[in-house]
Amino acid sequence: MRTIAFAAAAAIVIAGAAAGGWQLAGHRASHAANTGLAARTDRPSPERSASAPPTAETSPSPGTPGTPGTPSATASPPGGAGPVTVAPGAAQNPAASQVTALVSQYFAAINAHNYQAYMSLLTPQEQQSMTASQFAAGYRSTADSKESLAAISSAANGDTVAQVTFTSHQNPADSVNGAQSCTDWQISLFLVQNGGGYLIDQPPSGYHASYAACP
Repeated sequence: MRTIAFAAAAAIVIAGAAAGGWQLAGHRASHAANTGLAARTDRPSPERSASAPPTAETSPSPGTPGTPGTPSATASPPGGAGPVTVAPGAAQNPAASQVTALVSQYFAAINAHNYQAYMSLLTPQEQQSMTASQFAAGYRSTADSKESLAAISSAANGDTVAQVTFTSHQNPADSVNGAQSCTDWQISLFLVQNGGGYLIDQPPSGYHASYAACP
């Protein structure tokens, strides 16, 4: 009897750890990611998206990636978020204006809950990881603010890495742990050049964003 009880307890612990790991990895930016999406590069948690009720919106086909618009570090995205601020070190990088434009568009798409706008910022490979229903369920109550481009660096594979901090407000049930209405994030967006701008690429294997409940 003790053996059976011990095995059952162990199974519960393993299942809980697996669920937590799945949620963390699925939330990369980004939301998800962030997720990520954890984390957020951002991308919503697959576990949360799968359990969310369907929306009335049908699943449109992914938009064709396009060149980000005119660089602007001060344009305020919709949804109540403020402009993306740029740290002095990041501002000195030659790619600062283009990266800032991409980051601004990224948060604008999330705050507007605009799936097509969001998809237009992703590489074709990254587009395959996000359906319209996952986007709608993962970001349905999200409002990001205090977006800041903290640093710009290069990844081992040549991607440009935008290190970003921000605060997300959401219904607690839609948060990364199902309990936070406010979350502070530190994420990295891995970018590839596309014409005169950038697109968000897939993160390297094992990447996780950092997050914590707001003070």
